[in-house]
Amino acid sequence: MNIDFNIINNMINFNTKEQITGFFVYIIGFSGSGKLSTAIELSNMIDALIVNNNFSNNTQVRSIYNKVFEHDPIPEEVQDGIYNVAQIMLQVIEAYPIHSKNYIFIDELMKNNDYNIKMYNSVVELGRRMGTKIIPIVLKCCLPTLQKRIKLKRQRENRKFNNVSSIIEKFRAYNLFIPPRAIEIENSNMSIKEVAEEITSQMYKFSPVNGVYEKE
Repeated sequence: MNIDFNIINNMINFNTKEQITGFFVYIIGFSGSGKLSTAIELSNMIDALIVNNNFSNNTQVRSIYNKVFEHDPIPEEVQDGIYNVAQIMLQVIEAYPIHSKNYIFIDELMKNNDYNIKMYNSVVELGRRMGTKIIPIVLKCCLPTLQKRIKLKRQRENRKFNNVSSIIEKFRAYNLFIPPRAIEIENSNMSIKEVAEEITSQMYKFSPVNGVYEKE
């Protein structure tokens, strides 16, 4: 528990705020929506470990499997291999939990994608076994902002930004998977710190229902 106090007119004013523990925060959003940046900021606030579930969109992982790159569909056997790797990762989390038991999962989950749903359900099941609370966060960002953020990211990485049409197609053709009781945040005009603070404020307002957090 964190305790802050100020001496005002010879009286001590205590401001107590209990440390958040035992949370699985699952941040969902398109590439460029700010998932990783938000997770980093949030992890500092709640003492959490970040877990990147977005293996299927990782260029390095794709290149291992027959040089499958971002613009190509992933073969089913590759998805099965990635899923098995993720399961090992979850087993390690269960066997060696960090002290706060706070974990932040980031992923680009698509609606009507069996692999994506299976991955999310694995994390939910792990949370139930570990007695943690599951809170899904969906970051929603307008297309122009997504394009701008991806362009800046690729400039920092010295990579070309010449795939605008594929981003537009993905944005318009696919819907994000929105889990039950998910918190949707439109963050086009919000700073990373503001998004992280919004998530923590929501976490303090929620009460547990069967391991999945629901508004009171």
